[in-house]
Amino acid sequence: MSINEKNQKVFTLRIDNNLFERIKKDAEKNKRTITKHIEYVLEKSLEQ
Repeated sequence: MSINEKNQKVFTLRIDNNLFERIKKDAEKNKRTITKHIEYVLEKSLEQ
């Protein structure tokens, strides 16, 4: 894991293909990149 110039962690994520496609479709619907959408979903989940 490394830190880029924006002070963000960079890492590899292994994810089920079906779940990835669901995330991709949802990200497109919300006009986000897949990475930003995953970040958004994680933040919302942790707020609960």
